[in-house]
Amino acid sequence: MSTKSNNVLSYALIGIILLLGLNGYQMYINSQLKQDTANQKTELIELEKIKTELDQDYKAAIEGLDELRGDNEELNQLIDSQKLSLQGQKEKINNLIWSKRELGKARKEMKALKDQAQQYIKELTKLRDDNQFLTSSNTQLKEEKEALNQLYAEIAQAREILIVEKEEIIKEKAILSGKVDIAEAIKINYMEVQGYQVKDDGKTKKKNKAKNINMLRTCFLTETNVVAQGGEQEFYIRIIDPVGETITDSNDGVGVLTNKLDSTQVMYTTSGSIDYQNEDTRGCISLSLSEKLTKGIYDVEIYNNGFMVGKGDFKLK
Repeated sequence: MSTKSNNVLSYALIGIILLLGLNGYQMYINSQLKQDTANQKTELIELEKIKTELDQDYKAAIEGLDELRGDNEELNQLIDSQKLSLQGQKEKINNLIWSKRELGKARKEMKALKDQAQQYIKELTKLRDDNQFLTSSNTQLKEEKEALNQLYAEIAQAREILIVEKEEIIKEKAILSGKVDIAEAIKINYMEVQGYQVKDDGKTKKKNKAKNINMLRTCFLTETNVVAQGGEQEFYIRIIDPVGETITDSNDGVGVLTNKLDSTQVMYTTSGSIDYQNEDTRGCISLSLSEKLTKGIYDVEIYNNGFMVGKGDFKLK
């Protein structure tokens, strides 16, 4: 074999060896690529799995919070605030999963999110129950207050009715009392007023001239009244002088009685009592005068039991 043939053979052997080495390297590279692809696929599956778990946990947390919504505005605002907090945690976990590929850290954060959601729900549930209890208590208190107000209104109404009824009874009683009083008043059938001069020795003499009179005596005859109470009965005499003024005794002062017929105050001259036994009775009441009388016509009124029971007049010269 020539030298040229040997060189060709050597080059051929070297080429074959190089081809075999390149072939082996290519096979290694392909194997590594397949392994990397398999690893990436496995990692992607794991990422998707974690992402799915995150979405499920987050959705469950949000639904749990939304179930606690009600009419309480403050509680609803707190739920919205906690939802925003959970949303922030979710975005942070998503960043760990897809950007940093820190799956271990992501799982820890997912557990923290789940625990936090459960804590939120627990606290909110207690708040809701407390609010419901307070609302129920307030409703009960409101109903009790309304019931009390209704009771007070009924009491006030009943009181007004009782006041009206009482006033009616008082009026009826006053009317009946007035009827009884006027029925018990003893009327006068006849009266006479006589002037006297009382001398120093006590003897009396009838006089008709005003200047000679220092005592007036009013005598009267009563009617029979079986309704009136028997025994001492007080009669009030009012003597009115010619100028329309009531004669009064300056020593005894002014006497005043109430006319039950019209509730007016009546000034009287003198008074006295007689023994009345429910039959026609004669009585006399005397008045000593400290001042001289004037001539003219004098009016006389007699009162018993608050009513005028007789009226007349007399004349002095």
